[in-house]
Amino acid sequence: MAFFVNPLAGYGGESNNKGSDNLRLDNINNSVSLKIAEYFLKNINRNNIKFIVPGGYMGSCLMDKLKIEYTVSYKSNFPSTKYDTVNFLDSLNNIDLLCFVGGDGTARDIISSKKGFVTLAIPAGVKMYSSIFPINVDHAIKLFNRLINNNMETEYNDVYDIDESKFRSGILDVKFYGKMRIPVSGDIVNVSKAEYGNQSVYDISEYIIDNMDSETYYLIGPGTTCKNIEENLGLKTNILGFDLIKDKKLLLSDMNESDIYNNIINKKVKLIITIIGGQGFILGRGNKQLSSRIVENIGFENIILIATHEKLMELKNLYVDIKHDDLKIPEYIRILTGYNIYKIMKLIY
Repeated sequence: MAFFVNPLAGYGGESNNKGSDNLRLDNINNSVSLKIAEYFLKNINRNNIKFIVPGGYMGSCLMDKLKIEYTVSYKSNFPSTKYDTVNFLDSLNNIDLLCFVGGDGTARDIISSKKGFVTLAIPAGVKMYSSIFPINVDHAIKLFNRLINNNMETEYNDVYDIDESKFRSGILDVKFYGKMRIPVSGDIVNVSKAEYGNQSVYDISEYIIDNMDSETYYLIGPGTTCKNIEENLGLKTNILGFDLIKDKKLLLSDMNESDIYNNIINKKVKLIITIIGGQGFILGRGNKQLSSRIVENIGFENIILIATHEKLMELKNLYVDIKHDDLKIPEYIRILTGYNIYKIMKLIY
């Protein structure tokens, strides 16, 4: 089995960078994906598995830390680039499974190698538009442990990536890059993000504005549904950012994780977020600026989840992909779909 991690994946999330492609990871201890990779490796069934990895922080350093036996087929650079991913894949032959920890950019690099390996993608990126990732790392662990004990049925799912420079300017430009062969599983969210009409958006924003408390801080998340609230207040902000409002006035806009945390501590806060269309994620994808400490401080009881009827039509469940050791996540959550109209849906995490 081949395994590697993109140490840069997910690094741009909390900093509100809208991606990681343009960043440089100078301190390996700041890597988000290496922590996810370590958690994955600690919790999978490793009996009788022969690991093939890249040398360095993409593989062997983590194996040494966890005292896992391995073979190096390619020595990666630091900081690593997409060429290290492609070169590692080119060094592989006749493997049963490729596991990687990363996001859309990493998946795009794998597709470019044209190797066609059966691949288990452990989610760690910021963007996550591809329909190849399990719900979260815990679901990836369960899937892996099932795969090593059973014959795998596979399918080809879509790999997408976005133009990050446009994304940081509030423009969503999603491109299809190819198909990846993945295990068939209910753990994988196999519908790519979708954009829907906004027929009931006005009713949602009108209801929220009519019921705003002048003493409450409102943290409003990304997406057209959320930003319609601000537009109806006469506010213009980045469609992909988090903004803080009090008494219907904009206090801060396009905030990163630390901005949010430092400005909500010990305050009465309501968090307004929407659902990723076509996938059903409410936390952990599309809003990486929200860390578990922020959500814990606010509390699920103070989350106002909004979505149009059209967005909910094809969703059976909603998903959370966020670290939740001390976070109390409810089994069900209420979604505002119109003027004082709600729907209850199950949360999977």
